[in-house]
Amino acid sequence: MRRLPQALCLLGLALALTGVAFKLNHLAGAHITTNVGLATLIAGMLWWAAALLWGRSDGPES
Repeated sequence: MRRLPQALCLLGLALALTGVAFKLNHLAGAHITTNVGLATLIAGMLWWAAALLWGRSDGPES
């Protein structure tokens, strides 16, 4: 059951980063670059969390 806590942490971190991205959007000078970078990071974390939940070893520790 080690995967469930890791997946929940990744999902929570992805949601927190989404919130930070919306807040920083007003302060950042490069809106498109910031949004693309954060969206890529969040998508990767969600993909990793899904792989952990479904038992695949696609994550960094494979």
